[in-house]
Amino acid sequence: MKKEALPDRRKAFKKMGAWIVAGSGTLTLAYLALGREGPIDQWIRVAPVSEFPINEIQARRVTVTAHGRWFDQQVERGIFVRRNPDDSVMVLSSVCPHKDYNINWKANLGNFVCPGHKSAFDPTGKVISGPSPRAMDALEHKVEDGILMVRYQKFKRSIPTKEVFS
Repeated sequence: MKKEALPDRRKAFKKMGAWIVAGSGTLTLAYLALGREGPIDQWIRVAPVSEFPINEIQARRVTVTAHGRWFDQQVERGIFVRRNPDDSVMVLSSVCPHKDYNINWKANLGNFVCPGHKSAFDPTGKVISGPSPRAMDALEHKVEDGILMVRYQKFKRSIPTKEVFS
């Protein structure tokens, strides 16, 4: 009886292994086909400029549409806004130009820091240290009737020039 049980057990393990390999391959293909985030290029309404304190960097979350191969999806992204004394505005993407980590503003240090590979940026977004190949990505913006409008775009990573991801 033991001799008959062993081949059945081996067949069962082979079938389970085949199912695991097939399942993981299917999940990988589904992710590559459906789950990858596509390009983002959208004008969004952020807030009245008067809501931003002068000479203070503030983080904001915005919702934008990522255009995927098969479908579009709503995603949240971060921006940093600084209002100058003349009411002009600086807007930076919070996504690190090196990899897709979210950069943090460290007010106690007076600079931006990427938690991934420790790139550091000055208050204007210029690289101070780390592996980032370029400054933080500035975002096109305008003020309409006192409201800050930002053109949120997704940019290619790990290259020295700022290029829109398409």
